[in-house]
Amino acid sequence: MTALRATARLQLHAGFDFDAAAAQADYFATLGVSHLYLSPIAAAMPGSTHGYDGIDPTRINPELGGEDGFLRLASRARERGLGLLLDIVPNHLAAAPQNPWWSDVLMHGRRSRHAQWFDIDWEAAGACQRLWLPVLDRPLQEAVKAGVLRVEDIKDQPFLVHHDLRLPLSPRSYPLQPGARQGWVERCNRSAERMHMLLQRQHYHLAWWRTGGDQVNYRRFFDITSLAALRIEREDVFDAVHALPLRLVREGWVDGLRIDHIDGLADPGGYLQRLRAHLDAVAEAGGRRGADITLHVEKILAEGEALPAGWACDGTTGYDFMDQAGAWLHEQTSAQTLSEQWQARSGDTRGLEQVQQAARDALLDGSLHADLQRLLVCVRQTVGEAACRGDISDAMLRRALCTLLRRYPVYRPYTLQTPAERNVLAKAEAAAVQGLDAAGRAAVSLLVSALQSPESQELRVRFGQLSAPLNAKAVEDTAFYRYYRAMSRNEVGSDPQRIALEGDALVELAQVRARQHPLAMLALATHDHKRGPDARARLALISSDVGAWQSALAEWEQQCAAAGMPMPLPAAESYALWQALVGAWPMHGAPAADFPQRMDQWLRKALREGKRISSWLDPDLAVEEAVQQWLQALMHASELQGVRDALAGFVRMMAAAGASNGLAQLCLQLCLPGVPDIYQGTEFWDLSLVDPDNRRPVDFAQRAQALADDRSWSELLQDWHEGAPKMRLLSQLLQLRRAHPALFLRGTLQDLSDSASANLVFVREHAGQVLLVAVRRASAWRCPGPALAWIEDAEQRVSELPQRTMHNVLDGRTEIFNGSASDALLFAGSPVAVWISQESGADGQQ
Repeated sequence: MTALRATARLQLHAGFDFDAAAAQADYFATLGVSHLYLSPIAAAMPGSTHGYDGIDPTRINPELGGEDGFLRLASRARERGLGLLLDIVPNHLAAAPQNPWWSDVLMHGRRSRHAQWFDIDWEAAGACQRLWLPVLDRPLQEAVKAGVLRVEDIKDQPFLVHHDLRLPLSPRSYPLQPGARQGWVERCNRSAERMHMLLQRQHYHLAWWRTGGDQVNYRRFFDITSLAALRIEREDVFDAVHALPLRLVREGWVDGLRIDHIDGLADPGGYLQRLRAHLDAVAEAGGRRGADITLHVEKILAEGEALPAGWACDGTTGYDFMDQAGAWLHEQTSAQTLSEQWQARSGDTRGLEQVQQAARDALLDGSLHADLQRLLVCVRQTVGEAACRGDISDAMLRRALCTLLRRYPVYRPYTLQTPAERNVLAKAEAAAVQGLDAAGRAAVSLLVSALQSPESQELRVRFGQLSAPLNAKAVEDTAFYRYYRAMSRNEVGSDPQRIALEGDALVELAQVRARQHPLAMLALATHDHKRGPDARARLALISSDVGAWQSALAEWEQQCAAAGMPMPLPAAESYALWQALVGAWPMHGAPAADFPQRMDQWLRKALREGKRISSWLDPDLAVEEAVQQWLQALMHASELQGVRDALAGFVRMMAAAGASNGLAQLCLQLCLPGVPDIYQGTEFWDLSLVDPDNRRPVDFAQRAQALADDRSWSELLQDWHEGAPKMRLLSQLLQLRRAHPALFLRGTLQDLSDSASANLVFVREHAGQVLLVAVRRASAWRCPGPALAWIEDAEQRVSELPQRTMHNVLDGRTEIFNGSASDALLFAGSPVAVWISQESGADGQQ
């Protein structure tokens, strides 16, 4: 089998199914990846574009080609020497009748064999021991009165029908004889009283969708009521959900798993141990070593946080690296100036910490209120007796819980038995009690003590299953759309409070990763990213010359005002849109015809996620449509021709430096310890926006043609606008990884950078083989251009280089290094330089 060294992430759907992926096997094998990394393949909601809304984890999605289609893809991949990784979703399934497990619960309620498979609180207040189902487009009384809720007999089975939704009925609530049902159906639809009587006999309570946040009594994925959480900690649920992927591993078709939303599970550590044991067993049953099957987790790590030491996995899917590489591109000294610029524009003097805390409060009172109420019940059950002795009321406990949740800095606790976790909790407690009175401090202390008690496992689980979605929704899905100091740092897995990261710190983090999780993934783009890697690399340049950015912004807005067409948004949101325009504007030339639509799609999502001007619950269509018209005017109206030209000119000024930074971070991804994950389509410049923009169709034929481009590296740096240098760098380094797998897996890492230089230089060495890597960090005042070729500084040198004969992977030069070299020799005008020692080394296979 093929050892894991680099992955290509593919988003599968009906428009790009197994056969479409199989047709690209030759391309990816030639590119040099080792594995195709597939989005979820289990049966999902009809028309799903992503697969995370599964309806049956036991079978392969027929819309992708079903079992036969998968086997065709797997066989073709094997023929080309490619492995397969699967993305699986153990946390949740679609809360829809198309899901047979969920449908059985709807039909039979607590008597269903699947009733305990979902995380349902049948005793929740107000639910009357029924499943609260917030699916109606209006209040129940109005739905019945308006006739939008009806009974229909479909294929000899009666259903409650609400628009396109068909809900099964309890067999005890209708006549079983088909002949008797026709009249019964008619009477139910004619009589509101009969309809209400029928509804009372169901195991679910139909409700207006707006009641979901307040009353829903099943755990969800975040606050999405259409996704119901599973109790994967149950052995029967675990076995059912994993039967398919484990079978595919046993049969030799699958080589690794990626676990979606690990923090939603009751016991992530225990889950991984169980899964690892099963993977080992089925691998050995299929004639392979268990160690050959990799296991990665989707995990957002906070600043300074590491994966728990006992987790049986190969590392994360790479958001942490995406954060670190992006931070390295920024100017450290710009933080204060950027803050002043943002505060002056927005009128908001708060930092991100205060913004996201306010978002947490709103979520606990809003879409996550029902989850908070369920956690409060658990808190009372755990500390009730102690609370009574201490005269701590329920209201005090609620305030204490909300205060602690507001301040909890990581996604969630696990065991709270390690020093690292207890330290996090202690910091949260110290922050939480600030400004509280004696009663408040006592309530927080009681809660913290209970969380740390070995007997309080249920409390820790419930706390974590709320703190994780609260963190995600408050930070990534709210604060990132309210706090726009530097949009380049508002990225999944990143902490925008930290603008920059120095090269030595980046290397130290890479060294830790090499020791702890050498097979951890390294990502620069994902199906969840807010902006593509090259858009972030360009926007990072603002940090090196905030003054130029301020001047350009003032000019554009003055011209808009003079034309009588100012951007129809408040100052904070207009600041965000200008940044988005700069980041997504093409490398050269006029934007394509779909550019205004793409920007409008992004802005609508940004406004609704921000929840200040518009929202998903109550969209302000007037504002959204006004901005759409303004975007069209920006692209086409003669009155804004000057703004259009000025904006394009500003991008032209930044484009080469941004592209150079894009090559630098790609080089880091491919040469630092870990497994690079290449997201579909990012072989060329990726200036995409948040989904669905980052999931647009990929022109693989164009990319395959680019692989055959035989121009020299220096020629590609001259003709760079379409992305040819990025494709060359990617393919050459993937080939290098294929030729020297042990060097990249086990090679030591030594930083050779001069702290006074913006360049990052490091060496990796294994069994006598040496890799020398040097990358430049461009800035507004230190950049190539208009080509990507740099003018060298004859005085700049790098010391402590290996004394070896080295071959340049990109331009083909061979040089003898004797301990130091000038930038002119090292880079020869290139943004990046990668050298491999000529001497033969025992580089062996993994």
